[in-house]
Amino acid sequence: MRSFPLLLVMLLSLLLLACKPAANSGPAAEVTPVAAENPPACVLRAGFDAWEPYHYLGQGQQPQGLDIEILQTLAAELNCELSLEQDTWAALLRKLQSGELDILPGASISSERERYAWFSRPYRQEQFVLYQRQDAQLNFPNLAAMLSAGHKIGLVSGYFYGTEVDELLGQMPESFVSAQLSELNMARLLDEEISALLEDSMVATAILRRKGLDRYISASSLRLPESEVYLMLSKGSVGEQQLQQINAVLDKLQQDGRLAKMIAKYQS
Repeated sequence: MRSFPLLLVMLLSLLLLACKPAANSGPAAEVTPVAAENPPACVLRAGFDAWEPYHYLGQGQQPQGLDIEILQTLAAELNCELSLEQDTWAALLRKLQSGELDILPGASISSERERYAWFSRPYRQEQFVLYQRQDAQLNFPNLAAMLSAGHKIGLVSGYFYGTEVDELLGQMPESFVSAQLSELNMARLLDEEISALLEDSMVATAILRRKGLDRYISASSLRLPESEVYLMLSKGSVGEQQLQQINAVLDKLQQDGRLAKMIAKYQS
């Protein structure tokens, strides 16, 4: 199989190092203005990783994206100040578990996470797609067949890809390679260290266009079933009453059409 040019891979690696989130807590921003006569009822501490277009640092290093807008609207409806912190997803999960963070957007339910987190009502859907090099010839009916043929797949640490991938991880852990960022998996894919990677279709499209890699990486026909996405809340800092209040706001945003409008803006 043709190797990707070494110079371009080196340049891509340097760009990835430059944009990798810091290991310590990232920038925080309190974004809900509160009038003096209407003091905040709470401070909502939310975390996010680099996952454009759902949540990322945009112009002026300000948090942006679909899930950021939803969190800002949620905080305003609850009359709460919103504190936003960026880190890797794996680090954010540890902070949520310890109660250092109250809420994480864009989460899937797993039995492991239910030990330390509440889950809101679902507020959007996601679908993970298998991405490959455009010069690759990967014609497999499913992931199990692909892995049995000796191929390796890149994942992001701490992400939950569903029961199918979980079962394959248990059976063939050596066939998966984890990274802190999807961009690192893309670099490994171009350098032929892995055969493919799994990523949310909207996220992969945004990354490939921004970095000009859509000429070299494309979606395959293999995709996981669509799944519901939830807000995940720390049992160490959020009670069931607060969970009910958050669900009530999500219901309101669904019924008045604001949630659908926010989602549609990022799908266009």
